[in-house]
Amino acid sequence: MNICGVILAGGKSSRMGRRKELLEWKGRTLVEHLAEQVTAAGMTCLIVSNEPQQLPGALFQHPNVTVVRDQVDSRGPISGIVTAFRVRPEECLLVLSCDLPFVHREHLARLQEFGEKRSDWDGLVVQANGRVHPLFGLYRRRTQPLWEEALRQGSYRLMTVLEKIRVTAIPEDLFDPWAAFNANTPEEFETALLEQQKREKRQP
Repeated sequence: MNICGVILAGGKSSRMGRRKELLEWKGRTLVEHLAEQVTAAGMTCLIVSNEPQQLPGALFQHPNVTVVRDQVDSRGPISGIVTAFRVRPEECLLVLSCDLPFVHREHLARLQEFGEKRSDWDGLVVQANGRVHPLFGLYRRRTQPLWEEALRQGSYRLMTVLEKIRVTAIPEDLFDPWAAFNANTPEEFETALLEQQKREKRQP
């Protein structure tokens, strides 16, 4: 599949109290970590941000990373997804929220491989702990009109669109159970840091 990895970094991070994409993770920012995983998986990377001037300068120098502002009024993830479909030509978008510290290139490769083995889907979303994660998934271009329609109608819940398309949830055992962990709050980010420390101690 022809895929562009899209990192949505346009939120207000109100629950975190500071910009989530700029949190330090493994010696760099979280958004840099995600962009590195996307490009290492062989995909081009698009970052949608309402304050691109806040992002690390290295992202603007990367040959396979592009940073854009929302092309429409910012209305949460929906507007970011609409923007990505409008500015990129790929058949599929890999949509990632900017608060996924444990996303790894291997996860992205497995997601792509799973999608290529079947054709009966419009969206492939990761699930963990019994719930689906719409902001860690693949969406085909044929879903673009539905995202656009939701934006026009002011229906900004992601499930508004997901309920209208053929969605396949990825089997939970396909990934590390931490892959879809969201660091939305200071407490959740502290939990991620502690888990990362444990992982580093286990490494030879």
